[in-house]
Amino acid sequence: MASSLGLSRWPLRIMRTLKILVMAVIASVVGCSTQPARQSQLVCGGSLTTERRSTEAEIRLHIVGEWEVADGSDGCLSPRLIIAEDGSLIGVQTNGKRELIGSWEMSHTLLRVTPTAARFETARKSGYHLNSWDYFPVIYADEHELVMTPGISVAGRWRYKR
Repeated sequence: MASSLGLSRWPLRIMRTLKILVMAVIASVVGCSTQPARQSQLVCGGSLTTERRSTEAEIRLHIVGEWEVADGSDGCLSPRLIIAEDGSLIGVQTNGKRELIGSWEMSHTLLRVTPTAARFETARKSGYHLNSWDYFPVIYADEHELVMTPGISVAGRWRYKR
């Protein structure tokens, strides 16, 4: 009886509807929406701009190396980043001091960062909440530019250059 009424599919239908509603609310609050594509259209504050997108293969090809925060960035993980081939992520402060942030790996187009145990412990003792890992979606990467967001569903763009 339940299957003839389609009740077994109700939870899926409800989840799809909730997902659409949540996306609509976020878009109206933030004032931005994106349409996923190789070049997506970004609507912010009433103006339409085209945003470049990289494939997973392009990101993997270009992400390793040294990056410096670029003009127009909405913040940064560190003023200079060294994304090492061995999986380590190093931050370089403006005074030149290097600090091991943690390890990194790619999960599709997401940069997954796991902080070092020492960094995690220091944050815990100071009362600062630090996740055991974070995802930073990579929007675009080429030989000279790296663009990612400061987290999943977080507005803004971190822009780095070589």
